[in-house]
Order: sequence, then C-alpha cells, then structure tokens
Amino acid sequence: MKLLFGGIIAFLAFGQTGWSQKTLAEYTKWNDVAQKFHLEGASMTLEADGALKIVFTNDSMQATLLTITNPPISAAVYAITGKIKYDSVQGDGYLEMWNYFPPERPGLPEEAYFSRTLGEPGPMGKITGSSDWREFNLPFDRTGASNAPTRLQFNLVLKGRGTVHLSPVKLVEYPGAKSAEKGFFPGAWWTDRTAGWWGGLAGVLIACLGSLTAWLAWRGKARRFVVAVLMVLTGLGVVCGIAALVALAGGQPYAVWFPLALGAVIILCICPYRLRQYQKKYEELELRRMASLEA
Repeated sequence: MKLLFGGIIAFLAFGQTGWSQKTLAEYTKWNDVAQKFHLEGASMTLEADGALKIVFTNDSMQATLLTITNPPISAAVYAITGKIKYDSVQGDGYLEMWNYFPPERPGLPEEAYFSRTLGEPGPMGKITGSSDWREFNLPFDRTGASNAPTRLQFNLVLKGRGTVHLSPVKLVEYPGAKSAEKGFFPGAWWTDRTAGWWGGLAGVLIACLGSLTAWLAWRGKARRFVVAVLMVLTGLGVVCGIAALVALAGGQPYAVWFPLALGAVIILCICPYRLRQYQKKYEELELRRMASLEA
C-alpha cells in the first residue's frame, strides 16, 4: 500500500520542491521512437530542436515512449522530468510512468505501480486543450520496497485527437527525500493529507453552525449567539483570504493555498449575506412583538 500511495500521489506543484536533485540519465534522442512507431491514426516526427511531435487523429491512444532497464536509482524518491507542449487535445490525456519491481517470491509476477499527470495545475497537470511549453514531473516514492525498480516505462495516453510536443527527458532522484508522506515541500505549512482532514472537519463544523444559526434566526431565538457566530466566521474568512495570499506569495504548494482560498470564498460569499439577512429578520420579529404588546 505504501508503494501504491507513493506512486499515485500527485503533489500538483512538485517542481517547486527544495530538495537537492540528482540527474541519473538524460534521454535526448527520440530518433528510435519516431522511426519504430506504427499506430493507425497517429504519427511521430522529430523536430529541429530535438522535440518529439505526436499528431493523433483517432479516439484514443497509448504509446510507449521510453523503457529504462535497470535504472541506477538509489534514493527513495525519483522522477522523470521534461517539458511538454500541446494543441487542441480532446479529453483528459496524461503522461504515465510504470514502475516494475522484483516479485516478493520466486515464481510470482513482478510488481507494478504507476504515477500519472492527472492533476489540474502545475507539473503534474493533465494534458487537455492547448498549452505552451511547460514543465512536467512524474515522481514516484518507493518507500517500503526492498529493491530498486528493475524497469521503468514512460507512456503517453490520449483520450481524443490532438497534437503533443515532448522535449528530451531526464531521470532524476532526490537524495534528501525520505518519504512522500512527509511532503514534497520541506517548508510547507502542512501536507495535502493534513489539508484534507482539517478541511473536511472545518467544512462539517461550518455547515453545522450554519444550520444551527439558520434554525435559531428564523425562530427569533439567541440573537447574540447567532450574530456572534456569523461575525466570527466572517472574520475567519478574511483571515483565510489573507493567509491564502501570503501562501501564494511565499511559494507554498497547492495543498496549502487552495483550501485557504476556497474557505475564504465560501465563507465571505455566505456569512456576511446571512448576517444581514438574520439581523433584518430579528428586527422584523422585534417590531412584531412590540406591535402585539401595544395592541
């Protein structure tokens, strides 16, 4: 499970990590791939700058671009990196790296795990629509494996028509990284797993408080409590918004700034409006009460 988790975990801005990076190999020539490629509805050509151009006109395709046998990997975390450009790609395509490990016991099949660029932004972003040259990063954490992988397979998968340009690629490793679970950002405020847990708990708490304040307000009860809760939540939204801006300016990863920004937008779009609405409701109820007393 540790291997599988390490393989599919997608830290969306992996390229900003502060780890030291060691280049193990560079694969600068796509000549053999272009010459040996034969797939109906697709073509591969080598461009003047050394990039590989793939044009696809069918509904889906998978092409193996590189196979690395016995890679000289010694660190727990490694990656295939490079640059990609694409134009009018239909559907959500991606790059993937399959990692093959020796079987646990003789006679068993080798174990295989993968990483895929299926994130939204950053170096692990999916291939869809059009994009100028951008970096990509396919990381893998082999923590828990007793041996290094015996083979790596680098694939391009498209779900629709489009054109993809791929630069020469590198196989790199990160000697300072001990585990993907500790985060690819040593200076991050928290990891994506922590963000998921606390974000979920905060969402449940805010939803419960919202339901409680709505129930109290429409019955004209606990005015001070309702107003205080909504004012505190509004202040929390402002703090989250400021923190999100600070996180972005400081180069914090997606798992840090996005939950803060999302929380700020949700809170500030709902709580100030509800506060005004409930205050008006309390005033109407108070006027009705006073009118009934006068009558």
